[in-house]
Amino acid sequence: MVAQMNEFLHHQKRIIPALMIQTTSDYLDLYKQNNTKLATSGSHPSSLAAASHENMPTFNLKLSVDAAQNINSNMTGFGMALFNNKGDMLLSVATPWTGTHLALLMEAHALTYALSWCHQRNIQPDLIVSDCKVLVDYICSEASHHLLLNKFAKDITNFLSYIPNAKLIHISREQNEMAHTLAKFALGLVHEVYWKDHNFICNL
Repeated sequence: MVAQMNEFLHHQKRIIPALMIQTTSDYLDLYKQNNTKLATSGSHPSSLAAASHENMPTFNLKLSVDAAQNINSNMTGFGMALFNNKGDMLLSVATPWTGTHLALLMEAHALTYALSWCHQRNIQPDLIVSDCKVLVDYICSEASHHLLLNKFAKDITNFLSYIPNAKLIHISREQNEMAHTLAKFALGLVHEVYWKDHNFICNL
């Protein structure tokens, strides 16, 4: 997103006014998310991350999702991982996609893709996690003010409706490290790759 804003500023690239306003709004939202103090006076950020982990809802199957992109190669990578309630990884998927998005839309695209992927294979995670708080808040509050995000938001909500008692929550980047690693790995791929635990039964 910063690169796109710099390109606009230095090369006077013509951008639709509404898109420029939305881009700026996205940037400010993400800036607030990443620069808000996580700890109150006297506490340590890591203790809050640990508390968040301890307060994570109970689940049978957790889906973690993330995205990464390389502007220079015009590539986006989607990463997703499935875990059981013991913390064992059952499935991991790394998917390359040609093209790039604004940061928020990239995260929304990754979540949409992951839920679609699971839906097609009748995999029903009851806990879905993302480290993009802006996206999670938007979906959970049923917001509709972001015109560019709405298409993804509608699809995400639709896929979630097929999963009984599904919960979508925000987690820290540290807690989402596996999905993030898979997303970065996907940037060097040509085709989607996956790994599956031999005890995990699903239609691949």
